[in-house]
Amino acid sequence: MDPLIALFTDFGTRDAYVAQMKGAILSICPQARLVDLNHETGQFDVRGAAYLLAASAAFLPAQTIVVAVVDPGVGSARRPVMLQTASAKWFVGPDNGLFTHVMDREGFQRAAVLDRPAYYRAEELSATFHGRDIFGPIAAHLAAGVDPEHLGSATAKLITLPLTSPRQAGRALLGEILHIDHFGNVVTNVTPALLDAWPKPPQAVCVHRGKTYAVQWVNTYAEGEPDALLGLLNSDQFFEFALARGSAQALLNAAVGNAIELRPE
Repeated sequence: MDPLIALFTDFGTRDAYVAQMKGAILSICPQARLVDLNHETGQFDVRGAAYLLAASAAFLPAQTIVVAVVDPGVGSARRPVMLQTASAKWFVGPDNGLFTHVMDREGFQRAAVLDRPAYYRAEELSATFHGRDIFGPIAAHLAAGVDPEHLGSATAKLITLPLTSPRQAGRALLGEILHIDHFGNVVTNVTPALLDAWPKPPQAVCVHRGKTYAVQWVNTYAEGEPDALLGLLNSDQFFEFALARGSAQALLNAAVGNAIELRPE
């Protein structure tokens, strides 16, 4: 089967950037199958993109090569890298924390710094577009069968973002906002295991930015009462807050990285 290369960027689709990156890949590996995962993640938002990348790539088959470019430090001293996960997928992109959740979810197998210019795009290297000139071509050479050890020098560690682990503190659960989706649903890092171990009270509140909000426990969005702040597990198996036909983000004035607390009413 032809190799699969999946693309995840903050480039948007109104400019030529995605098209040029695809052209650079196909010029090297014309048999590659290109799949667009996302080009609308928040511009320069590495922290938000890290969660979304892991969630987007979770169901891709083994041997998929993911080119991930959310790279506000392009052209700086940040390293271009390639990661192989324990689930046998490949990720190519900047070493800026973007692969934090990928490694947490899929495991670390090996990584390399992409320091072999022979495998970059043959034309003059741009200081501002490594997606086209480094990451895309490296992914294309990997898809074409080049030995991964030829593409860069091994490194034992990649940069990770300083994330807070969810925990129970007395009768409360403390977590952090990982992602806010298109519907305004607020995804936290609280997992089913932590939630199951917590003696979930019949009535609970969410505390955020010093304000307290009543929470209605539900299994589906349709169960929610109008204007009620809902608490449920999402399809990615993280606890989230939602608002029936509304935006929990707007209600809570929430942002990625904010602390969140659940406690009995």
